[in-house]
Amino acid sequence: MDNRPFVLCIAGALFGRPFMLEAKRLGWRVHLLTEEKYLKEAWPRDQIDEIFAVPDLYDEKVVKNVVCYLSRNNKYEKIIGLGEFDIEVAAALREHTRIGGMGETTARYFRDKLAMRMKTQEDGILVPEFTRILNHAEVRDYMHRVAAPWVLKPRMGAASAKVQKMFHPEEVWAKIDELGDKQSGYLLEKYIPGDAYHVDSLVSENKVVYASASKYGMTMLDLNTSGGIFTSRMLKKGSGDEKALQAINKEVTRSLGMLRGTMHNEYIKSREDGRFYFLEASARVGGARIPDIIWHATGICLWHEWAKIELLPKDQTYKPPVPRKEYGGGIFTLSRQEDPDLSGYNDPEVKWIQKKKHYAGLILSSPDADRTEELLVNYYPRFAEDFMAHVPLK
Repeated sequence: MDNRPFVLCIAGALFGRPFMLEAKRLGWRVHLLTEEKYLKEAWPRDQIDEIFAVPDLYDEKVVKNVVCYLSRNNKYEKIIGLGEFDIEVAAALREHTRIGGMGETTARYFRDKLAMRMKTQEDGILVPEFTRILNHAEVRDYMHRVAAPWVLKPRMGAASAKVQKMFHPEEVWAKIDELGDKQSGYLLEKYIPGDAYHVDSLVSENKVVYASASKYGMTMLDLNTSGGIFTSRMLKKGSGDEKALQAINKEVTRSLGMLRGTMHNEYIKSREDGRFYFLEASARVGGARIPDIIWHATGICLWHEWAKIELLPKDQTYKPPVPRKEYGGGIFTLSRQEDPDLSGYNDPEVKWIQKKKHYAGLILSSPDADRTEELLVNYYPRFAEDFMAHVPLK
């Protein structure tokens, strides 16, 4: 009789393969629930016991019925949402099946930008001044009180999708009218010029047990609206910015109630007052090759460690690995060429080169944070000349 426990992974795209590989290595039987259009993707089928698909992961009734039907013969002990949009699906399933893990109330703090702002603000954490789009008198008072520019963004969106920068009340009211009954799904907040950062954490029993603080080259909003090249670099340990980010990140973790798992949180350092403001929290591993940058620099795979935190037996205490003391960085762009040639980027610090049609990218690591930054600064204009293409968001 096979007594290995079952874990059900929810993935609305080809995402989270390292988690499933580690779950299998830890002795779990791995089931995957995805959408029909992703069935032919390159899933690690030799490591997944069974794959199931539904037409739409956001059809709550269908997904609930499918999972309950599967549960008749498979006793799931864990349900894990692997991507940004899978978090709420997994939380709703846990609530219905009464399987342990993050429930819908806590999950809302990691999906709903209004909820996460209100909660962290209540707990004394700096956030950009904001207002919900609900009562029009509140919105009118907010725009009178808070100087433009503002950012109108969906509460449940990911990254900078559908985010718009606005300068005049007339723009805001026109967009609100256009949204109609959907307007309550948005918020308006103060646009803060500054540098964007991210902190990628592992959390066990309400405590941040590992966190890597990094700085973006430019914000995703600016990248998607005006074009550019994505860069990220890990901050020097013990620097002023690194210590400030580690501190605010611990406060955010406590405020939002993360018990165990992984987080990708974003912050901005205001050019006006030099302070860090909390922007967004995600209960998942970061995208844009960020986990790969951390792995090449430290040897820590956030996906594997997340699986250990979630799936270790109850009588075992999670202990994070000791990181290698290097600093990682990455640079990525859409490429004009179908198969870009990166052979000229051959410094010894280059640890990985992207092999993907119409994409150019590489990952660096060095014991010296200044050397990583120097290479990224040197590579940026070369990438712009050799490869860069831009397709604006619709």
